[in-house]
Amino acid sequence: MGVQVTITASTLAAVAAGQKITDSGNGLLAAGFLPGMLITISGFTGEATNNTIAVVTSVASDGSEMVVDPAVALLDDPAGEEVTITAEAQSFKDIFAYGVMCIYTGSQPASADVAPTGTELLRISKSAGTVTKGTATNGLEFDDPVAGVLGKKDADTWSDVGLATGTAGWFRFYANDIDVTAGALCFDGAVGTSGAELNLSSTSIVLAATTTIDEFEITLPAS
Repeated sequence: MGVQVTITASTLAAVAAGQKITDSGNGLLAAGFLPGMLITISGFTGEATNNTIAVVTSVASDGSEMVVDPAVALLDDPAGEEVTITAEAQSFKDIFAYGVMCIYTGSQPASADVAPTGTELLRISKSAGTVTKGTATNGLEFDDPVAGVLGKKDADTWSDVGLATGTAGWFRFYANDIDVTAGALCFDGAVGTSGAELNLSSTSIVLAATTTIDEFEITLPAS
């Protein structure tokens, strides 16, 4: 599974203080850049060492800048050059890094491309914290796969307090952009007490009561 994210613009600049890429066109978030992505930067001519690889740490909510962890420290280079930033060939783990899992009432939709149905009962995050698009804080993380199985990070607690009272029927795991419209980057599964993609001790969710997911594993295809 791979998703290509790219932007080419003359509005991009490198800022040494804070190791940032800024965009006066405010297009970084709209282009799809999210925390955890490995990016390739090219096109800077004023400071060629800025043409490097880096990991995205955070993206501003207005798309105006992103903090990165570069292989070579960034040097100040103002906008005006035709700069390209690309993230591609990401793993399943990378694509869904720092996401959230929403649990709904009713039946699982026929496709993950369909807008969610039912009442949202839970928004599972790390220790029930708030997840903000463009930041890694409180987002769900997976450990490295073992023998083709990708599991939740052992040290993390996946939980939330009930947003409403109801019976859990299905879940949708969203990438960090938390786009709940049709065609979002996500995957679905049924919820039950046994034999489902997500098994809970009880499917009865109560308003303000905490639900915790102790284990969550995904078996990845061989190719």
